Amino acid sequence: MTSYLVMLQTNSNQPFIFSSPRLREQIGASFEITLLSHWVKEEAKELLSLKKLPSSFWVSDSSGKVIVRFRDTDGNTEKLAKQLIRKVTLRALTDAPGLDITGVFIEATSNTVCADDLQELDRVFLEYSLNRRPAAARFPQFPFLERGSESALPASPKLSEDDCREMRRYARKTLNVPLLTDDDTNFSPPTQTDQDAQDSLSLPSRVKRAWSRSARRLQLQEVVSRWSPDDPETWPKEIERLNEDPFQLEGAFQDLPQAANSQDTLTSLSSVGVIHIDGNGVGAIMRDLGEAFKKTNNTLDKLTKPPYLRMLNPCGKMPPRFRSYSGKLPHFRSYSRKPPRFQWFIMEVNYRLDDIVKEAIARSWADIEYLANDDDIDLVPVVPVLVGGDDVTVYTDGRYAIPFAEAYIRHYEDLTEKDGLLSVLATLAGAPKKGPLTASAGVAIVGRNFPFHIAYDLAEGLVSRGKKLGKKKETVPCSTIDFHVLRDATVLDPEDTLNEYKGRTQRPFLIGHYAPQRIGDATTTSSKETPAAAPQPLSPWARILQAVAAFDGKKPDDPTQITGDPFPRARANRIVKLLAEDDAEKAATEWNDALQNAPSAGLLAKQLKLLPPHSSSSDEAGKSLEQIKWLLDLIDLSGNLPDGYLASRISGDADVFGSAEAADDSTEGGAQ
Repeated sequence: MTSYLVMLQTNSNQPFIFSSPRLREQIGASFEITLLSHWVKEEAKELLSLKKLPSSFWVSDSSGKVIVRFRDTDGNTEKLAKQLIRKVTLRALTDAPGLDITGVFIEATSNTVCADDLQELDRVFLEYSLNRRPAAARFPQFPFLERGSESALPASPKLSEDDCREMRRYARKTLNVPLLTDDDTNFSPPTQTDQDAQDSLSLPSRVKRAWSRSARRLQLQEVVSRWSPDDPETWPKEIERLNEDPFQLEGAFQDLPQAANSQDTLTSLSSVGVIHIDGNGVGAIMRDLGEAFKKTNNTLDKLTKPPYLRMLNPCGKMPPRFRSYSGKLPHFRSYSRKPPRFQWFIMEVNYRLDDIVKEAIARSWADIEYLANDDDIDLVPVVPVLVGGDDVTVYTDGRYAIPFAEAYIRHYEDLTEKDGLLSVLATLAGAPKKGPLTASAGVAIVGRNFPFHIAYDLAEGLVSRGKKLGKKKETVPCSTIDFHVLRDATVLDPEDTLNEYKGRTQRPFLIGHYAPQRIGDATTTSSKETPAAAPQPLSPWARILQAVAAFDGKKPDDPTQITGDPFPRARANRIVKLLAEDDAEKAATEWNDALQNAPSAGLLAKQLKLLPPHSSSSDEAGKSLEQIKWLLDLIDLSGNLPDGYLASRISGDADVFGSAEAADDSTEGGAQ
């Protein structure tokens, strides 16, 4: 009895998305990557002449990667594997030009799915990928062809009406793209090709732009359906309110072409935040699914309903039942239409992780909506561009980027901790016991019109730097957040840019569930030492925000109240400059002078003592040096957070950890 495993995977996703500077093309490109699962499903149904695929067909289905299984009862399994790869790659060639998809297959060593076969499939995939022509070879430019606008690829004629009609039909009938009240009477979402019809564009650019509106609507429907799962009648209006038109949305982030109609575009942003977030340890789990299965197999029958909306596992609602794991794979009849338990487990992990990422995005977006309303702002544009597996890339207003990233990590940890399967798998990601998965976030705050791909590279570099701290050996893994405010656009290399911080900041920050364990706990401050009321601990992130409040001349426990003047910015910048010049002694002298003469310095120093690194050393000079390394962080945070964020986040944290004591009065901790 033979069966074949087939893997189809997209390659070079980032270059495909960021090959164009235009936001709507990036939205369309990210969406095209998600079409792989749809194509596999449709072509497999046609090959097998089935209206519904058997539950044993799916092995793995995540963003940009699909593994399926043909059994001997399906027919000539090797021929079916080759035909599926051919049909899907041809589909990509016509429906998503420029998208690079590789397909490979192997004969399974048993009549079940096993970890060894999956590793062999990965090996064959990597070997084959090294020996095939890249997707760019599909667009030769010799003999000479006119180059497309904003692209290195040759120009192409505009899409025909038949092409657009077929895209609209597929969007509505197959993808269920929602319709809004102002759509045409043909009951299909617009392709939005009129704006670019006369432009000199490459074929990939035209198709990406044509898909962008459907992509944005599906993206927004995913969000609003999680906000109001029981009230679908409100979804169309919410989708319309959240800027479903990528062309108009693009105007907030970058200048539109001169010929474009800029009417109804969003207000131009003063700064743009490019957020990249990557889960910690998820790759280790997915690379050794056999070990992950052993770890969780005995608990699969006891899984409870997770606290988020989720897709149904196509391999079945419940796992196939058999004895507790004994080190031997169970025997399955080859003609059974039910999938092996291990196969069900792989799909369950894929779907749970995917839904948690989408839920965390929706909840973080809702937090940003709340902050914007609190600041009397009608709408903050939020654009998820890359959502795949545990990777997330989001564009938004620069002032709301850091709050979004922190909220995402908070929700991601909370959701994974409450998930009966992923919380157990966290131990394979380095957690000491069952608990949340962690993540690292990098935020690049850049000017409007700054190239997205450079900002993305910078954010990715920030994530890498955070991971080195968060996954430090012989410590519990911890979530991190790092950020950079781009002031000098002449230095674009991520490594050179990040070297700017050496020796004068405390970034990246440890945050989240495991942060107190990594850095030690501290307590909120109180203006009066009241023995009867023990102060309650706040999270490390809230304590950083308290320091920002003190830096701004506000009460740390209640930033809605002013204590006096903020810490002098000129003095803070002078100290930071001395640190950059490696003159720590003068920097410490300047800080001590501030403590004697600046009324706000005492309160700030009091808050900085609560922040890491905590030292037991009696060296006062060393302690002062560590404190003043926070100044550049405070300068950047103070200037790049929305007005109501400090009060909202600190009070919300106090509600979780316990009510804070009365805040410092305006004179306590002043001039010393």
